Amino acid sequence: MRSSAAPRRPFAPAAALACAVVALTALTALAACKAKDSARPAPAAGTERGACYGNGTCNDGLVCLSELCVRPPGADCAAVATKLASMMLGNYAPRDERDAYLADTRAACEAAHLTKEDGACLLDAPHRNALGRCPHLVGVGDCAAIVAKLQALKPAGAVDQFRATTADRLASRCKNEIPSKIFEACVLKAQTIDDLDRCAW
Repeated sequence: MRSSAAPRRPFAPAAALACAVVALTALTALAACKAKDSARPAPAAGTERGACYGNGTCNDGLVCLSELCVRPPGADCAAVATKLASMMLGNYAPRDERDAYLADTRAACEAAHLTKEDGACLLDAPHRNALGRCPHLVGVGDCAAIVAKLQALKPAGAVDQFRATTADRLASRCKNEIPSKIFEACVLKAQTIDDLDRCAW
């Protein structure tokens, strides 16, 4: 009784050659990739994925783990922005103003690479002025820029040292309280001391 199985065809030399060429091409590409990777310079010491410094430290924002500098877990920037919006804008700010603040503050948080600990400090602040205890701030006015502008607005020449101007009062307040971004923008646009009366803290 004959078997119904078809007879095997001999393996064609051309097919074998084609397979060999494909395999050789793949190995060549793999070797080229490895050579390219090995040719890349290693990250500088202290930078992300670079070796730690000799004293076990890294550049700002990085920590040393297993002798490599890595970025620690980041802050929840969306939560940080929401918390700060409540503090800096209150509950009745216009929707577009609140949305713009949320987007800007979240972007600033991400750009600054705030750590989980930085975020926790901001989220745990019980009130606006407590934010000053946090090492890294976002979403608040820049007191240095505000005070510099206030000093520039003060009239040149002799001034009664016992008469405090609006600029003096605001500069003093800025040193003890946390200003808003809106207040900062208003001060920086002011052309005279009288213009400061329109700036809400």
